[in-house]
Amino acid sequence: MSSDPIKLDDNGIPVLEHAISLDEFNSAAPDLTDQELINHLLEDDAVQRILDDITEDLQKMVAWKIETMLKEKVSKLIHDATEQSAPRLAQDIRTQLHLALPGLIAKLAERSRQA
Repeated sequence: MSSDPIKLDDNGIPVLEHAISLDEFNSAAPDLTDQELINHLLEDDAVQRILDDITEDLQKMVAWKIETMLKEKVSKLIHDATEQSAPRLAQDIRTQLHLALPGLIAKLAERSRQA
């Protein structure tokens, strides 16, 4: 099956050779209000491939959007939780240092005597 090459004008614009009137176009156009015709068109393999591609693209976009929203929410929750616990964490660290420092200082002093 070979098709005739598209004729172009001097500027490279395709030339319309076999124009039809609007009445001819409207009479030749399928009735897209006919459910049977629409269902038949939707069953076409090419249309199914397009629908598969659109479905895959939409699924990826929705998954990306959900992931983005969840990351933002989780990040905010973690930030808020660490901000709220910061004073308590600082107090706990200070308490642990206060409890551990006398023993650490004693060990350092003993090691320096032995050296």
